[in-house]
Amino acid sequence: MAAALAFCALVPASAVAQDDAWVQSALADQYELGGDLGLRNAPWVGTHNSFNSVAEMGPTLSAQDSNQRIDILAQLENGIRSLELDLHWFLHAPSASFRPVVCHATGEHFGCTVEKPLGPVLEEIGDWLRLPENADQVLLLYLEDHLDTEEGYDTGAAEVEAELGDLLYRPPAGGCAELPLDLTRDDIRAAGAQVVIVSGCGIGAAWPAVAHSWASHVESRPFSYQDFPDCGPDYDRATYDSTLVRYYEDSTQLTATAGNPDDGITPETAAAMARCGVDLIGLDQVEAAGDPRLGALVWSWAEGQPNRGGCALAKVSDAEPHGRWFSRRCRRPRPVACLEDAGWRVLKARAPAVRAAKRCDRRDARWAAPRTGHEAQLLRLALEGAAGGRTKAWIGYRRIDGDWAPQDQR
Repeated sequence: MAAALAFCALVPASAVAQDDAWVQSALADQYELGGDLGLRNAPWVGTHNSFNSVAEMGPTLSAQDSNQRIDILAQLENGIRSLELDLHWFLHAPSASFRPVVCHATGEHFGCTVEKPLGPVLEEIGDWLRLPENADQVLLLYLEDHLDTEEGYDTGAAEVEAELGDLLYRPPAGGCAELPLDLTRDDIRAAGAQVVIVSGCGIGAAWPAVAHSWASHVESRPFSYQDFPDCGPDYDRATYDSTLVRYYEDSTQLTATAGNPDDGITPETAAAMARCGVDLIGLDQVEAAGDPRLGALVWSWAEGQPNRGGCALAKVSDAEPHGRWFSRRCRRPRPVACLEDAGWRVLKARAPAVRAAKRCDRRDARWAAPRTGHEAQLLRLALEGAAGGRTKAWIGYRRIDGDWAPQDQR
Protein backbone atom coordinates (compact mmCIF):
# COMPACT_ATOMS: atom_id res chain seq x y z
CA MET A 1 0.00 0.00 0.00
CA ALA A 2 2.83 2.40 0.81
CA ALA A 3 4.20 1.99 -2.70
CA ALA A 4 0.80 2.64 -4.23
CA LEU A 5 0.33 5.79 -2.19
CA ALA A 6 3.74 7.08 -3.18
CA PHE A 7 2.94 6.20 -6.79
CA CYS A 8 -0.11 8.47 -6.90
CA ALA A 9 1.33 11.39 -4.93
CA LEU A 10 0.39 14.85 -6.08
CA VAL A 11 2.14 16.31 -9.11
CA PRO A 12 4.29 19.25 -8.00
CA ALA A 13 3.25 22.54 -9.57
CA SER A 14 6.71 22.95 -11.12
CA ALA A 15 6.21 19.71 -13.05
CA VAL A 16 3.34 21.05 -15.12
CA ALA A 17 4.92 24.21 -16.54
CA GLN A 18 5.22 22.58 -19.95
CA ASP A 19 5.42 23.64 -23.55
CA ASP A 20 2.06 24.97 -24.77
CA ALA A 21 2.22 23.25 -28.15
CA TRP A 22 2.88 19.88 -26.52
CA VAL A 23 0.08 20.41 -23.97
CA GLN A 24 -2.43 21.25 -26.69
CA SER A 25 -1.37 18.28 -28.79
CA ALA A 26 -1.58 15.87 -25.84
CA LEU A 27 -4.99 17.20 -24.76
CA ALA A 28 -6.23 16.84 -28.35
CA ASP A 29 -5.10 13.20 -28.41
CA GLN A 30 -6.82 12.55 -25.07
CA TYR A 31 -10.00 14.17 -26.38
CA GLU A 32 -9.96 11.80 -29.37
CA LEU A 33 -9.22 8.79 -27.15
CA GLY A 34 -12.44 9.54 -25.23
CA GLY A 35 -14.53 9.70 -28.39
CA ASP A 36 -15.96 6.21 -28.00
CA LEU A 37 -16.81 6.51 -24.31
CA GLY A 38 -20.36 7.16 -23.13
CA LEU A 39 -20.91 10.57 -21.58
CA ARG A 40 -21.02 9.01 -18.11
CA ASN A 41 -17.24 8.56 -18.41
CA ALA A 42 -16.03 10.75 -21.27
CA PRO A 43 -13.63 13.46 -20.03
CA TRP A 44 -14.20 17.13 -20.86
CA VAL A 45 -11.93 20.10 -20.20
CA GLY A 46 -14.31 22.98 -19.56
CA THR A 47 -14.70 26.45 -18.13
CA HIS A 48 -17.12 27.75 -15.52
CA ASN A 49 -19.11 30.87 -16.45
CA SER A 50 -17.18 30.84 -19.71
CA PHE A 51 -18.61 34.19 -20.83
CA ASN A 52 -17.89 36.17 -17.66
CA SER A 53 -14.86 38.24 -18.62
CA VAL A 54 -14.14 41.77 -19.73
CA ALA A 55 -12.53 40.21 -22.81
CA GLU A 56 -15.88 38.69 -23.81
CA MET A 57 -18.45 41.13 -22.45
CA GLY A 58 -16.62 44.44 -22.17
CA PRO A 59 -16.75 46.68 -19.07
CA THR A 60 -20.13 45.49 -17.80
CA LEU A 61 -21.08 45.34 -14.12
CA SER A 62 -20.97 41.54 -13.86
CA ALA A 63 -17.70 41.21 -15.80
CA GLN A 64 -15.91 43.36 -13.24
CA ASP A 65 -16.16 40.31 -10.95
CA SER A 66 -15.00 37.92 -13.62
CA ASN A 67 -14.59 34.16 -13.81
CA GLN A 68 -12.41 34.26 -16.92
CA ARG A 69 -9.52 36.22 -18.40
CA ILE A 70 -9.85 35.33 -22.08
CA ASP A 71 -12.84 35.31 -24.39
CA ILE A 72 -14.74 32.24 -25.52
CA LEU A 73 -12.95 31.88 -28.85
CA ALA A 74 -9.56 31.94 -27.10
CA GLN A 75 -10.83 29.27 -24.71
CA LEU A 76 -11.82 27.06 -27.63
CA GLU A 77 -8.42 27.58 -29.22
CA ASN A 78 -6.84 26.52 -25.90
CA GLY A 79 -8.58 23.14 -26.01
CA ILE A 80 -11.67 23.92 -23.93
CA ARG A 81 -14.55 21.73 -25.15
CA SER A 82 -17.26 22.44 -22.59
CA LEU A 83 -18.67 25.93 -22.14
CA GLU A 84 -21.19 27.36 -19.69
CA LEU A 85 -23.47 30.32 -20.47
CA ASP A 86 -25.86 31.82 -17.90
CA LEU A 87 -29.05 33.03 -19.61
CA HIS A 88 -31.39 35.69 -18.22
CA TRP A 89 -34.65 37.14 -19.58
CA PHE A 90 -33.70 40.81 -19.32
CA LEU A 91 -34.40 44.17 -20.87
CA HIS A 92 -31.77 44.61 -23.56
CA ALA A 93 -31.25 48.36 -23.70
CA PRO A 94 -30.10 48.76 -27.36
CA SER A 95 -33.17 46.93 -28.65
CA ALA A 96 -35.49 48.27 -25.91
CA SER A 97 -37.00 44.79 -25.57
CA PHE A 98 -36.69 41.74 -23.36
CA ARG A 99 -34.26 39.17 -24.74
CA PRO A 100 -32.21 36.24 -23.48
CA VAL A 101 -28.93 37.84 -22.40
CA VAL A 102 -25.74 36.19 -21.20
CA CYS A 103 -24.73 37.54 -17.80
CA HIS A 104 -23.55 36.52 -14.35
CA ALA A 105 -26.39 37.45 -12.02
CA THR A 106 -28.75 36.21 -9.36
CA GLY A 107 -31.86 34.24 -10.23
CA GLU A 108 -33.71 37.55 -10.07
CA HIS A 109 -31.32 38.96 -12.71
CA PHE A 110 -29.51 41.32 -10.30
CA GLY A 111 -26.13 42.00 -11.90
CA CYS A 112 -27.27 42.12 -15.53
CA THR A 113 -26.69 45.46 -17.26
CA VAL A 114 -25.59 45.73 -20.89
CA GLU A 115 -24.21 42.24 -21.53
CA LYS A 116 -24.46 40.57 -24.94
CA PRO A 117 -27.69 38.88 -26.04
CA LEU A 118 -27.54 35.12 -26.47
CA GLY A 119 -27.60 35.19 -30.28
CA PRO A 120 -24.23 36.90 -30.89
CA VAL A 121 -22.48 34.66 -28.35
CA LEU A 122 -23.86 31.53 -30.03
CA GLU A 123 -22.96 32.94 -33.43
CA GLU A 124 -19.25 33.16 -32.57
CA ILE A 125 -19.30 29.62 -31.19
CA GLY A 126 -21.05 28.34 -34.30
CA ASP A 127 -18.66 30.15 -36.62
CA TRP A 128 -15.69 28.52 -34.86
CA LEU A 129 -17.23 25.04 -35.10
CA ARG A 130 -17.94 25.50 -38.81
CA LEU A 131 -14.30 26.20 -39.66
CA PRO A 132 -13.01 23.28 -41.76
CA GLU A 133 -10.25 22.52 -39.26
CA ASN A 134 -12.85 22.18 -36.47
CA ALA A 135 -15.36 19.99 -38.31
CA ASP A 136 -14.63 17.02 -36.01
CA GLN A 137 -14.90 18.94 -32.75
CA VAL A 138 -17.84 18.26 -30.42
CA LEU A 139 -18.88 20.79 -27.79
CA LEU A 140 -20.82 20.20 -24.58
CA LEU A 141 -22.72 23.45 -24.00
CA TYR A 142 -24.33 24.07 -20.60
CA LEU A 143 -27.03 26.75 -20.72
CA GLU A 144 -27.96 27.68 -17.16
CA ASP A 145 -31.46 28.96 -17.75
CA HIS A 146 -33.16 31.85 -15.96
CA LEU A 147 -35.57 32.70 -18.78
CA ASP A 148 -38.64 33.03 -16.52
CA THR A 149 -41.53 32.67 -18.96
CA GLU A 150 -42.61 30.59 -21.94
CA GLU A 151 -41.88 33.61 -24.13
CA GLY A 152 -38.35 33.73 -22.72
CA TYR A 153 -37.73 30.05 -23.36
CA ASP A 154 -39.30 30.17 -26.81
CA THR A 155 -37.12 33.14 -27.74
CA GLY A 156 -34.03 31.41 -26.37
CA ALA A 157 -34.81 28.24 -28.33
CA ALA A 158 -35.30 30.28 -31.50
CA GLU A 159 -31.87 31.86 -31.07
CA VAL A 160 -30.30 28.43 -30.56
CA GLU A 161 -32.00 27.24 -33.75
CA ALA A 162 -30.86 30.28 -35.69
CA GLU A 163 -27.20 30.04 -34.72
CA LEU A 164 -26.57 26.35 -34.00
CA GLY A 165 -29.50 24.49 -35.54
CA ASP A 166 -27.45 22.71 -38.21
CA LEU A 167 -24.84 21.65 -35.61
CA LEU A 168 -27.21 20.48 -32.90
CA TYR A 169 -27.54 16.95 -31.57
CA ARG A 170 -31.23 17.12 -30.79
CA PRO A 171 -33.15 15.53 -27.93
CA PRO A 172 -35.84 13.06 -28.94
CA ALA A 173 -39.32 14.47 -29.45
CA GLY A 174 -41.87 14.27 -26.69
CA GLY A 175 -40.78 16.63 -23.95
CA CYS A 176 -37.94 17.03 -21.50
CA ALA A 177 -35.42 14.27 -22.34
CA GLU A 178 -32.55 13.28 -20.08
CA LEU A 179 -29.03 13.35 -21.55
CA PRO A 180 -28.29 9.76 -22.66
CA LEU A 181 -25.18 8.77 -20.75
CA ASP A 182 -24.29 6.01 -23.21
CA LEU A 183 -24.10 8.58 -26.03
CA THR A 184 -20.54 9.08 -27.32
CA ARG A 185 -18.81 11.91 -29.12
CA ASP A 186 -18.33 9.51 -32.03
CA ASP A 187 -22.12 8.97 -32.10
CA ILE A 188 -22.65 12.72 -32.24
CA ARG A 189 -20.20 13.08 -35.12
CA ALA A 190 -21.82 10.18 -36.96
CA ALA A 191 -25.14 12.04 -36.71
CA GLY A 192 -23.54 15.05 -38.44
CA ALA A 193 -23.73 17.14 -35.27
CA GLN A 194 -21.19 19.02 -33.14
CA VAL A 195 -23.10 20.50 -30.18
CA VAL A 196 -24.93 18.86 -27.29
CA ILE A 197 -26.85 21.30 -25.07
CA VAL A 198 -27.66 20.54 -21.43
CA SER A 199 -29.95 22.70 -19.32
CA GLY A 200 -33.13 22.61 -17.28
CA CYS A 201 -36.44 21.57 -18.80
CA GLY A 202 -37.71 25.13 -19.17
CA ILE A 203 -41.31 26.10 -19.87
CA GLY A 204 -43.21 25.14 -23.00
CA ALA A 205 -42.30 22.83 -25.87
CA ALA A 206 -39.58 24.78 -27.71
CA TRP A 207 -36.78 24.59 -25.12
CA PRO A 208 -36.86 20.77 -24.65
CA ALA A 209 -36.56 20.47 -28.43
CA VAL A 210 -33.02 21.94 -28.32
CA ALA A 211 -31.73 21.16 -24.80
CA HIS A 212 -31.32 17.91 -22.89
CA SER A 213 -31.96 17.77 -19.19
CA TRP A 214 -28.98 16.58 -17.16
CA ALA A 215 -30.76 16.15 -13.87
CA SER A 216 -29.02 12.80 -13.39
CA HIS A 217 -25.51 14.29 -13.28
CA VAL A 218 -23.80 15.26 -10.02
CA GLU A 219 -21.64 18.30 -9.35
CA SER A 220 -19.62 19.92 -6.59
CA ARG A 221 -17.02 22.57 -5.98
CA PRO A 222 -13.64 21.47 -4.60
CA PHE A 223 -13.48 21.42 -0.81
CA SER A 224 -10.60 19.29 0.52
CA TYR A 225 -10.57 17.16 -2.63
CA GLN A 226 -8.80 13.85 -2.08
CA ASP A 227 -6.45 12.27 -4.59
CA PHE A 228 -6.63 8.71 -5.89
CA PRO A 229 -7.48 6.19 -4.50
CA ASP A 230 -9.82 8.03 -2.09
CA CYS A 231 -11.28 10.47 -4.68
CA GLY A 232 -13.54 11.98 -2.01
CA PRO A 233 -15.12 13.40 -0.09
CA ASP A 234 -18.18 13.87 -2.32
CA TYR A 235 -18.61 10.72 -4.44
CA ASP A 236 -17.79 7.05 -4.24
CA ARG A 237 -16.35 4.90 -7.03
CA ALA A 238 -19.77 3.64 -8.10
CA THR A 239 -20.93 7.20 -8.71
CA TYR A 240 -17.82 8.06 -10.71
CA ASP A 241 -18.39 4.99 -12.87
CA SER A 242 -22.14 5.33 -13.40
CA THR A 243 -22.91 9.00 -13.98
CA LEU A 244 -21.45 12.27 -15.23
CA VAL A 245 -19.45 13.93 -12.44
CA ARG A 246 -18.76 17.67 -12.70
CA TYR A 247 -16.47 19.77 -10.53
CA TYR A 248 -16.13 23.52 -10.98
CA GLU A 249 -14.42 26.32 -9.14
CA ASP A 250 -15.78 29.82 -8.49
CA SER A 251 -13.18 32.55 -8.15
CA THR A 252 -15.54 35.54 -7.97
CA GLN A 253 -15.49 37.98 -5.08
CA LEU A 254 -19.27 37.59 -4.87
CA THR A 255 -18.82 33.98 -3.81
CA ALA A 256 -15.91 34.80 -1.50
CA THR A 257 -17.75 37.58 0.31
CA ALA A 258 -20.80 35.35 0.68
CA GLY A 259 -18.62 33.19 2.92
CA ASN A 260 -18.43 30.16 0.64
CA PRO A 261 -15.06 30.24 -1.15
CA ASP A 262 -13.85 26.91 -2.47
CA ASP A 263 -10.28 25.62 -2.62
CA GLY A 264 -9.97 26.32 -6.31
CA ILE A 265 -8.73 23.91 -8.95
CA THR A 266 -4.96 24.11 -8.70
CA PRO A 267 -2.63 22.12 -10.96
CA GLU A 268 -2.36 19.53 -8.20
CA THR A 269 -6.15 19.29 -7.84
CA ALA A 270 -6.66 19.12 -11.61
CA ALA A 271 -4.23 16.19 -11.87
CA ALA A 272 -5.93 14.42 -8.95
CA MET A 273 -9.37 14.90 -10.54
CA ALA A 274 -8.10 13.39 -13.79
CA ARG A 275 -6.71 10.37 -11.92
CA CYS A 276 -10.04 9.92 -10.13
CA GLY A 277 -12.13 10.14 -13.29
CA VAL A 278 -13.92 13.47 -12.92
CA ASP A 279 -15.76 13.80 -16.23
CA LEU A 280 -16.20 17.56 -16.52
CA ILE A 281 -13.73 19.97 -14.94
CA GLY A 282 -14.86 23.61 -15.01
CA LEU A 283 -11.90 25.97 -14.70
CA ASP A 284 -11.90 29.66 -13.83
CA GLN A 285 -9.34 32.24 -14.96
CA VAL A 286 -7.92 30.19 -17.83
CA GLU A 287 -4.78 31.84 -19.16
CA ALA A 288 -4.09 32.51 -22.81
CA ALA A 289 -0.74 30.72 -22.61
CA GLY A 290 1.04 28.58 -20.09
CA ASP A 291 -1.89 27.70 -17.86
CA PRO A 292 -0.31 25.03 -15.63
CA ARG A 293 -3.66 23.33 -14.96
CA LEU A 294 -3.94 22.36 -18.62
CA GLY A 295 -0.53 20.73 -18.41
CA ALA A 296 -1.60 18.97 -15.23
CA LEU A 297 -4.56 17.45 -17.07
CA VAL A 298 -2.23 15.58 -19.44
CA TRP A 299 -2.12 11.97 -18.25
CA SER A 300 -0.89 10.31 -21.44
CA TRP A 301 2.19 11.38 -23.41
CA ALA A 302 5.48 12.33 -21.78
CA GLU A 303 6.61 15.84 -22.57
CA GLY A 304 7.92 16.05 -26.13
CA GLN A 305 6.09 12.86 -27.14
CA PRO A 306 5.05 11.39 -29.49
CA ASN A 307 8.29 11.51 -31.39
CA ARG A 308 9.71 8.78 -33.64
CA GLY A 309 8.07 5.42 -33.92
CA GLY A 310 4.50 4.32 -34.48
CA CYS A 311 3.62 2.44 -31.28
CA ALA A 312 3.02 3.66 -27.73
CA LEU A 313 4.97 2.38 -24.76
CA ALA A 314 3.64 3.09 -21.25
CA LYS A 315 6.46 3.48 -18.74
CA VAL A 316 6.87 3.98 -15.00
CA SER A 317 10.28 4.90 -13.61
CA ASP A 318 11.96 7.13 -11.06
CA ALA A 319 11.96 9.84 -13.72
CA GLU A 320 8.30 9.14 -14.62
CA PRO A 321 6.68 8.13 -11.30
CA HIS A 322 3.19 8.91 -12.62
CA GLY A 323 3.64 6.89 -15.77
CA ARG A 324 3.82 8.37 -19.25
CA TRP A 325 3.69 7.19 -22.82
CA PHE A 326 6.55 7.20 -25.32
CA SER A 327 6.42 6.55 -29.05
CA ARG A 328 8.76 3.75 -30.11
CA ARG A 329 9.41 1.57 -33.14
CA CYS A 330 7.02 -1.33 -33.04
CA ARG A 331 9.24 -4.38 -33.61
CA ARG A 332 11.24 -4.56 -30.37
CA PRO A 333 9.94 -7.28 -28.00
CA ARG A 334 8.58 -5.79 -24.79
CA PRO A 335 5.97 -6.67 -22.16
CA VAL A 336 2.38 -6.17 -23.30
CA ALA A 337 -0.46 -4.50 -21.35
CA CYS A 338 -3.82 -6.26 -21.81
CA LEU A 339 -7.20 -5.15 -20.52
CA GLU A 340 -9.22 -7.92 -18.87
CA ASP A 341 -12.64 -7.71 -17.24
CA ALA A 342 -10.87 -7.44 -13.89
CA GLY A 343 -8.53 -4.68 -15.04
CA TRP A 344 -5.06 -4.28 -16.55
CA ARG A 345 -2.59 -7.16 -16.73
CA VAL A 346 1.04 -6.86 -17.81
CA LEU A 347 2.14 -10.05 -19.54
CA LYS A 348 5.47 -11.58 -18.60
CA ALA A 349 6.23 -12.86 -22.09
CA ARG A 350 7.63 -10.16 -24.38
CA ALA A 351 6.44 -9.53 -27.92
CA PRO A 352 6.78 -6.92 -30.64
CA ALA A 353 3.88 -4.50 -30.75
CA VAL A 354 2.77 -5.95 -34.07
CA ARG A 355 2.01 -9.24 -32.24
CA ALA A 356 0.65 -7.73 -29.04
CA ALA A 357 -3.02 -8.03 -29.94
CA LYS A 358 -2.69 -11.79 -30.50
CA ARG A 359 -0.94 -12.18 -27.15
CA CYS A 360 -3.89 -10.49 -25.42
CA ASP A 361 -6.45 -12.45 -27.45
CA ARG A 362 -4.99 -15.74 -26.20
CA ARG A 363 -5.86 -14.65 -22.66
CA ASP A 364 -9.40 -13.51 -23.54
CA ALA A 365 -8.24 -9.93 -23.07
CA ARG A 366 -7.87 -6.88 -25.29
CA TRP A 367 -4.79 -4.99 -26.40
CA ALA A 368 -6.17 -1.66 -25.28
CA ALA A 369 -5.39 1.98 -24.69
CA PRO A 370 -6.60 3.96 -21.65
CA ARG A 371 -9.37 6.41 -22.45
CA THR A 372 -9.34 8.48 -19.25
CA GLY A 373 -6.97 9.62 -16.55
CA HIS A 374 -8.53 7.06 -14.23
CA GLU A 375 -7.87 4.20 -16.65
CA ALA A 376 -4.32 5.45 -17.10
CA GLN A 377 -3.87 5.49 -13.33
CA LEU A 378 -5.00 1.87 -13.07
CA LEU A 379 -2.53 0.94 -15.80
CA ARG A 380 0.24 2.72 -13.89
CA LEU A 381 -0.59 0.71 -10.79
CA ALA A 382 -0.50 -2.51 -12.81
CA LEU A 383 2.95 -1.60 -14.13
CA GLU A 384 4.14 -0.66 -10.66
CA GLY A 385 2.88 -3.93 -9.23
CA ALA A 386 4.02 -6.25 -12.03
CA ALA A 387 6.53 -8.87 -10.93
CA GLY A 388 9.98 -9.03 -12.47
CA GLY A 389 10.41 -5.29 -12.94
CA ARG A 390 8.01 -5.03 -15.87
CA THR A 391 7.66 -1.26 -15.56
CA LYS A 392 7.08 -0.65 -19.26
CA ALA A 393 4.66 -2.23 -21.72
CA TRP A 394 3.18 -1.83 -25.18
CA ILE A 395 -0.33 -0.38 -25.10
CA GLY A 396 -2.88 -0.60 -27.90
CA TYR A 397 -2.25 2.85 -29.34
CA ARG A 398 -0.70 3.15 -32.80
CA ARG A 399 0.06 5.75 -35.41
CA ILE A 400 -1.98 4.98 -38.52
CA ASP A 401 -1.83 7.27 -41.58
CA GLY A 402 -0.31 9.98 -39.41
CA ASP A 403 -2.93 9.86 -36.65
CA TRP A 404 -2.81 8.00 -33.35
CA ALA A 405 -5.66 5.56 -32.82
CA PRO A 406 -6.60 3.03 -30.10
CA GLN A 407 -6.53 -0.61 -31.17
CA ASP A 408 -9.56 -1.64 -29.10
CA GLN A 409 -13.20 -0.62 -29.38
CA ARG A 410 -15.37 0.39 -26.46
